[in-house]
Amino acid sequence: MHKNADVVVIGAGMFGSAAAKYLSRAGADTVVVGPPEPTRPAVAGLADIGAYHDESRIARCLGWDRFWGTVDTRSTARYREIEAESGVGFFRECGALAVISLSLRQHTGAMLRAGEDDGVAVERMSAADLRRAFPVLHVPPMAGGIEGLLERRNAGYLAPRQLVRAQLRLAVASGARLLRSTVTSLRRDERAGRWRVRLEPAEGGSPASVTAERVLVAAGSLVNHSRALPPPHQLDLRVFTEPNLLFEVGGDQLRQLEELPTIVTIDSEDTGNDNHSAYLIPPVRYPDGRWYLRIGPAMQPIVHELRTAQDAHRWHACQRTTPEQAAFLTRMTRTLLPGLEPLRIREACCVVDKTPSRYPYIGHLDDRTLTVAVGGNGHGARGSDEIGRLAATTALNQPWDFPLPQQTFTPTTTTAADAPPDRPDYLRPPFGLC
Repeated sequence: MHKNADVVVIGAGMFGSAAAKYLSRAGADTVVVGPPEPTRPAVAGLADIGAYHDESRIARCLGWDRFWGTVDTRSTARYREIEAESGVGFFRECGALAVISLSLRQHTGAMLRAGEDDGVAVERMSAADLRRAFPVLHVPPMAGGIEGLLERRNAGYLAPRQLVRAQLRLAVASGARLLRSTVTSLRRDERAGRWRVRLEPAEGGSPASVTAERVLVAAGSLVNHSRALPPPHQLDLRVFTEPNLLFEVGGDQLRQLEELPTIVTIDSEDTGNDNHSAYLIPPVRYPDGRWYLRIGPAMQPIVHELRTAQDAHRWHACQRTTPEQAAFLTRMTRTLLPGLEPLRIREACCVVDKTPSRYPYIGHLDDRTLTVAVGGNGHGARGSDEIGRLAATTALNQPWDFPLPQQTFTPTTTTAADAPPDRPDYLRPPFGLC
């Protein structure tokens, strides 16, 4: 099987599905390639694993800095339109609360000013205000006290599986072709002036391929462990464990906890695993029919780097947190919700990637026909629609229309010989908004 296209999008996850939608709507003959979600994750190959294979991600408009605030605000403003056009629901507007150390008031002020520019409505709350509004919630102790920033509109959580489903449905409706396969190689045919993307053959079939004038690689956190980039390219992208605990709740406790917003705590103290930064998502119904409250960390020492493909595959396949990770998450849950009495506790393991800039890579490699859009930096899900739009704009070499300069998002490459710093800035608190 052989197909021709104007653009091939490698990766059918959060960024790739959004980019495919915008490319096809711009009139480009688009093929988007990505494997289906595995039915047996424990035995799936690394290329089959996607960060969107989950039920909840925090959605908000207020950003840790101007970039994230703008992409998040633009994306969340489109959620209801995407739901209506696709017929797929994915967003619950339960509000989003950030509990921030008062030692960070200067940064908080900058965040709020940027939010005002984007029209974000934020309610500032004292510790007493929070106790009255959310009696079940106990805020952790932080240096100098705390302040709450509550968004009630266009904030809550999204279901990433359903968002990707909606985006792909809209892409296909606009003419894109979806190929459920895995890329085995990408190379440039200089003689023909086109890219050739080879795909895993269907069972019992011969290898398939797609040729295209342009390629957009949106293969996610594990892009360096895939064959989505032409050798010898490796992006300067580091990948870390993202351990979560899921607390099953039911009955009166479920009804009580459903009233909570999503919660992020931001502690400025550099105290290792004693730092109180974490995120919490109120109960969400999972595919097993049960309701789970989810908690995860920031970048405390319990968050370990995954340096090899074997490390990453083992982490995903086992779905087991370390005792140290489980202890930290249990302690934070008891701090935030001391009255929680779960029916049972499950572990869940995902990954978070980091670029040196803390922004996504959205730009060209080698020439203007090979574009990458990767690097969610722990924030990518809620802003993925706008990031996908920017990626499509870049892939088509259209004028850049975003407040920050395009050069801010230029991809940087690395080699195995490059030694990353032991403790880059993003491993030091404050960790920002998850």
